[in-house]
Amino acid sequence: MGMSILNEQDYYRIVYGGWLGKNIGGTLGAPVEGKKELLDLTFYPELPDGPLENDDLDLQLVWLHALEQYGPGLTARELGKEWMEHVFFPFDEYGYALSNLRRGLIPPVAGSFNNPFADCMGSPIRSEIWAMTAPGAPERAAYYAYQDAIVDHAGGEGVYGEMFFAAIESAVFFETDRDRLIEIGMCYIPADCRTAKALRDLIRWHQEGQSWTEARELILEHHGSDNFTDAPQNIAFTILGWLYGENFEDAILKAVNCGYDTDCTAATLAAILGMILGPEGLPDKWVKPVGDRVVVSPPIKGFPAPKNLDELTRRTIRMGKQILAAWDTDIVVLADRPTAWSDRGAQEHAVRELWDRTATANLYLLPQGTMRDADLELVIEYGAEGPAIGAGGKKLLSVKLTNRSTVPLMGALALELPEGWESSSPLRVSLQPGDSTEWEAEVQASAAPASYHELAISWTRLHDGSVWSVEKVPFTLIGASRWTVRGPAGGEGVPVDFPGNRLDWGKALGNAGTGTYRAETSMFLPSDRNIRLIAAANGPVSMKLNGETVVDCKETLEFMPAYHRAPGQQLTELRLTAGTHKIEVEAYGDADSLQVFVLPVSQRETEQPGPFYFYTDVIFGS
Repeated sequence: MGMSILNEQDYYRIVYGGWLGKNIGGTLGAPVEGKKELLDLTFYPELPDGPLENDDLDLQLVWLHALEQYGPGLTARELGKEWMEHVFFPFDEYGYALSNLRRGLIPPVAGSFNNPFADCMGSPIRSEIWAMTAPGAPERAAYYAYQDAIVDHAGGEGVYGEMFFAAIESAVFFETDRDRLIEIGMCYIPADCRTAKALRDLIRWHQEGQSWTEARELILEHHGSDNFTDAPQNIAFTILGWLYGENFEDAILKAVNCGYDTDCTAATLAAILGMILGPEGLPDKWVKPVGDRVVVSPPIKGFPAPKNLDELTRRTIRMGKQILAAWDTDIVVLADRPTAWSDRGAQEHAVRELWDRTATANLYLLPQGTMRDADLELVIEYGAEGPAIGAGGKKLLSVKLTNRSTVPLMGALALELPEGWESSSPLRVSLQPGDSTEWEAEVQASAAPASYHELAISWTRLHDGSVWSVEKVPFTLIGASRWTVRGPAGGEGVPVDFPGNRLDWGKALGNAGTGTYRAETSMFLPSDRNIRLIAAANGPVSMKLNGETVVDCKETLEFMPAYHRAPGQQLTELRLTAGTHKIEVEAYGDADSLQVFVLPVSQRETEQPGPFYFYTDVIFGS
């Protein structure tokens, strides 16, 4: 592949057009977000103050700040740090990821553990920043999109959706043919993922002559979900607008009128088309009402956000130049030379290994802080139940150490534990370059319950028979929730530790058939507080608190274990004193399919930092 030139003015035009399109689409779709019926929008709502705030753009402003702080070596770990500092959204996967990050987990485990929203749209909407800072390098854009998405969607379709869009948008810099761009995007996601299947079906239905409304119905029939934020259906709606749209306006209106996650579908498609057409190609009718302003949601705070699209564009380009140089992309940005692209053939192969990475393990490069060519690679695999351990319980950690250096390395691996814990003996290590060793390390917790526990793996390097250096890698185990459960047959209660907030009767009792399932526990609060206590279920559910019924939902509602939008019939809000409170839950259904999440979160009104955040210090089974 030869050297490619991207003219700086062309770069500015494409990026500005993309951000402008993002503002246009997000403003169009935001007011009808969540409506599942076929819509009939023709224009914006009334806009007295310009564009509407939208997380589709908000989060990318944070990621731009992250790039400016950490540079091209940015990974999911640094993005997680930025999330804790600057993002206080409680929405769905955002809330779960933030809860995990606050307890010391890092991506991808922070994005997968106890997270029922990994298949949703929170990350596909954040793709543009990676495409615009990796212009003409879809492989690199997809890599950054992966690092981003695993913060809150690890193991889910949200990861593939963001990689798909980032690859398309990066390729826009050298390719503008719609069908070729979609083909490029699909090279960067697994062929057997739900997103790819939905897209292939949509393309076939379009080629067969189905109308756009017929294609919409087929998407819902074959790939739909009750959750309006589910990624595969919404990504298909985005591309539907592109396939069936006769122009910019027609395309974004068809996408938004499919309903569901309307701000996301319209914003992403408008961004893609804005990049292709440039700002001069977007209709004044759609541009003038939003103007050049950047509006930031109040829960996004604590950093210097761009004031307008011009500043956002210039800061984006500044980081893009650094990324193109840092990764040896053979793409240079020049002010005095015309854009000239060398052959940008398929580059998906290096990204494929990301598809196979597990969402239940964390990878560390040693020495810590290393970005490339590390001496050692350390992987901690937590297993199917994730990084959870019950009071007095045991946990097997699978640890793998690989010598990535050019010399033999000798030393020892050991665990550093909380007081009263026990573990396997240290492992002596002698590794030739390229070799690996695996250590099955078992830990046993003390009987003292806690919401989370801080541990570390220490790597002691030996040289000439003596200790040369010691490096500690801290990690966290979450305190499991201890409940006593009963099936429809009643009888003696079975004590069980659930790794997260889901009451999984099938795990504890096996398939006990359809009927009423019961669970009880004690909930410890370390301080007086206003609390929203949720029992989100996919069937009839009731909950007692200290013997008084506080939830009595006799209907089967859409399952929605979200902190901010759980059904009102499945939650209660009250003030509780510090100490221990008894909780009893009853739910009706089949053990294998029954889902109940018990969630202690703040109420809407808080001093700081935002509403409906998860109380990470609450202990179930104290």
